[in-house]
Amino acid sequence: MSFEIILAQLFFLLRATQDQKYLSKAEQYYNDFAMNGKPWAFSWDDKKGGVQVLLAAITNKASYKQAVDTFITSWLPGHEVHYTPKGLAWRDQWGPNRYSANTAFLALVAADHGIRPTAFRNFAKQQIHYMLGDSDRSFVVGFGTNPPERPHHRSSSCPLSPVPCSWNDFNKPDPNPQILYGALVGGPGKNDEYKDDRTDFIKNEVATDYNAGFQSAVAGLKHLSLTGKL
Repeated sequence: MSFEIILAQLFFLLRATQDQKYLSKAEQYYNDFAMNGKPWAFSWDDKKGGVQVLLAAITNKASYKQAVDTFITSWLPGHEVHYTPKGLAWRDQWGPNRYSANTAFLALVAADHGIRPTAFRNFAKQQIHYMLGDSDRSFVVGFGTNPPERPHHRSSSCPLSPVPCSWNDFNKPDPNPQILYGALVGGPGKNDEYKDDRTDFIKNEVATDYNAGFQSAVAGLKHLSLTGKL
């Protein structure tokens, strides 16, 4: 079990019991495991950014807020992360939408706790809107203009039961017979290039960790819109 998972369990115990010993232990582990450094990204493989945001939200301590500020600011235009011509903060070729959406989610949470609210909310809005169609196409299956029709997803590539399914179905060039509504595909290359091709798993893979931050950010932006804060 990773130390990040242990910290998440401590946060849940703290919230459930209000026993401060769990917060003390979480802060101890944060220091013991040197989690105050700047994450490369927030993903299944590196959850430091999420830990920093949680500690900033729970404690309101300047040190945690500074760590959050440093990480998310590095994703703003003109800083460390490359931007495509149409505006995606592009961290890596494999699933760039995922990295950007996850950071957008953290940016919204950070903004709710007073960390650069205007800049971070604008960043989140711009990134999520890129995926929804401001890039001249949608990257969300079943939504918007010219959405992906061939996500790299085995079961949605199959015909309706009881017709048997095989790799021949997966390898067909046709759109997936089942529409995987709401799934976020991996995303474009560093210059916005993208081909809706099921066999290109780097650009068309779908996964729960792709959608987790994306859907959370969409919900956060909708809430801000409904409450007149965006």
